Amino acid sequence: MKRKKMFLIITGFFYLLFLTDLEGIIRDRSCASVLSVDVLKSEKFREQKLSADLYKQLHKVSGDTEDWIPLLAASMAEEDFYPEKISNNQELYRKYKPEEFQLLVNTYRAVWEDVKYFPVASSEIAFENTWQAQRAYGGKRTHEGTDLFGKVTESGYYPVISMTDGIVEQKGWLPLGGYRIGIRSPHGGYFYYAHLSGYETGIEKGQSVAAGDILGYMGNTGYGPEGTRGRFPVHLHLGIYIEVPFQKEMSVNPYWLLKIFEKKIRNYTY
Repeated sequence: MKRKKMFLIITGFFYLLFLTDLEGIIRDRSCASVLSVDVLKSEKFREQKLSADLYKQLHKVSGDTEDWIPLLAASMAEEDFYPEKISNNQELYRKYKPEEFQLLVNTYRAVWEDVKYFPVASSEIAFENTWQAQRAYGGKRTHEGTDLFGKVTESGYYPVISMTDGIVEQKGWLPLGGYRIGIRSPHGGYFYYAHLSGYETGIEKGQSVAAGDILGYMGNTGYGPEGTRGRFPVHLHLGIYIEVPFQKEMSVNPYWLLKIFEKKIRNYTY
């Protein structure tokens, strides 16, 4: 009788342990289930919101020699940043959704990893978050970038520089973007600089550029056949595009990245 009672107690104990472990596994899987390829389609992802405060926290938590991009990817599903929770979620994503998590990390790398400088060589540049604002030229559409305006309104005054190392993938006229240039960065981001007054001498399609190199000059070209100027104020339109499984070029919001790097200015005499 005593043996039977002891057996039932021990069996009950291990059963409770099993239930506790099972509950933990279900909870962990449930937490990881929010991560899927569809996350990349979400407005939250495309907004790319990252405050300067969170940017500093991510670097602090990751340490000087570790990688902060996976922490950024893991933080996307959270409303608030708690270092312990984010680190734990990163491990859960790697365990239960390794492919989806790596894809998310890679897309964040394409946007953030290669950026070194603000795109205009001046500290007197203003810009606002006009992501998805309505536009009319060329038909009804939304704004897929950020416009940057200088204190001096003269076309050709401000140097536009490459934010990243990369390859000149596109150069030339577009009715919508005027004289534009597109740089493909090492991690796959496509950085699009539009409405230039003209290009820096020697910049050609297919060549390599370094972060900080002058690409051209802020202007007001576009909205018409080649050479059209003056249909809007002088400014730089910056767009950032990434390749995802369901779309060759998907735009993401450059505003928060610009806020992070607005003091990383490459100075030139002009």
